[in-house]
Amino acid sequence: MKKDYSPTKMLRKDKPDSFSAVLLGICLCFYLFFAFYDGAVICVDSPGYISMRLSREPFYPLFLAFFRKLFSSFPNDFYLTAVAFFQSGLMAFATWTLVRYLWKELRLPKAVALVALAMPLGVSFLCRFAAKRESMYSNSILTEGIVIALYLLFFRYLLEYCLHQNRKSLILSSILVFVMVSTRKQMFMTLALLIICVVAVNIFRKKTLWGIGTVILCTLGILGCSMLLDVGYNYILRGNAVRHTNDSRFVTTMAFYTADRSDAEYIKDEEVRTLFLEIYDVCEEKGYLKHSAGEGWFNRVTHFGDYYDCIQIDTMGPMITQYVQANYGGGEVEEGKKVDQIMRTINVSVMPHNALNIIGSFLDNVLSGLITTVAKRNILLNWYSFFLYIIYVILLIWNVRIRGHEKTAVLAGLTLLAIVGNVTLVSLVIFCQTRYTIYNMGLFYICMVVMLYNLFRHWRLASEKTK
Repeated sequence: MKKDYSPTKMLRKDKPDSFSAVLLGICLCFYLFFAFYDGAVICVDSPGYISMRLSREPFYPLFLAFFRKLFSSFPNDFYLTAVAFFQSGLMAFATWTLVRYLWKELRLPKAVALVALAMPLGVSFLCRFAAKRESMYSNSILTEGIVIALYLLFFRYLLEYCLHQNRKSLILSSILVFVMVSTRKQMFMTLALLIICVVAVNIFRKKTLWGIGTVILCTLGILGCSMLLDVGYNYILRGNAVRHTNDSRFVTTMAFYTADRSDAEYIKDEEVRTLFLEIYDVCEEKGYLKHSAGEGWFNRVTHFGDYYDCIQIDTMGPMITQYVQANYGGGEVEEGKKVDQIMRTINVSVMPHNALNIIGSFLDNVLSGLITTVAKRNILLNWYSFFLYIIYVILLIWNVRIRGHEKTAVLAGLTLLAIVGNVTLVSLVIFCQTRYTIYNMGLFYICMVVMLYNLFRHWRLASEKTK
């Protein structure tokens, strides 16, 4: 009988080795040290997840509730410390398994694998110190605490599916997408990425109909399970089978930011029109809106980032909520529905009349997001990012053209697709701060390491042949 020596089969049968243990040890020591050093870090958004507000997706509040129940016999908020350590361990595992997979799959030297490992660790380190966050996401009580790690796992299994069309990898990728979209709205970009990859792989294999069927099945399964979790969670917790609320707030923030006061005339509902004008006048007086931004791209994206939360969190959200509570009431669920209704009315009434303004902000955000994916936005690093992307694309094209580098080309191409997809989605509704673009930062630099290694190896082999 012919034995199966396929790379996937060999990876699965591969026994633990000392170098893998070293990689894992480095990851665990790095992330668990900071979990111990900083403890569980409470951020501005943390109370919303801890208190299980209706406006939050269900998975992370349930995740926290599980740890709260598990450590209920311990004093005070010890369970949050346990969460921080679990999240840090998960991040260590995700980083390790991704780099180990690339090491095995691409047959990288150990030194190159160590440099590749340093990329995600370096991103976390810079997040802790250079960004002045005073914590890593891995030990923060935020959705990023688990989603960044889950995203790395998703990418690892999606890459394996693209390379080997492995059914188990597709199933694991789909499960991870379900968990992520049930944790954070931004992660719908992983569903789009999964769909694109499944279709592309099956078109390449000349199984288009099979690919379309697989996409439909995966999409319906992911969205159906996500909806059931959301509705079931709220039914058990609140006695009302509803989905979480407040998804419209991001779009409504963009509507206010790009609107003119005269746009109120397009709102037919008199109450909503009056409320719109009250919110608009406060934002206008404080200089929050787009026409108060300075000239030039840098001033525009800086202004948008500086005042986005001022519109949404400090002004629009509280004013609409207070209006609904004063005039309608009815409890958390009914109030949440009414708030969403008001926001949707503003969106559909105002936004179509500011399409060009919105497109301009979107394009500004896309450029900003591409920069913050690989660096920080400032005059010097903007040019650094520009040239880095040029180098990346040139190396990607070179790897596509050189025989034997197909796997590296798939890795780098998938990473670039993920960057563009994430930046596009985020740019539509919110400003591209590093918190929203960090998911692909480590992957980008890992690809640069691998592609530069391939180039160096190719040159060395070519020079040896000429001797």
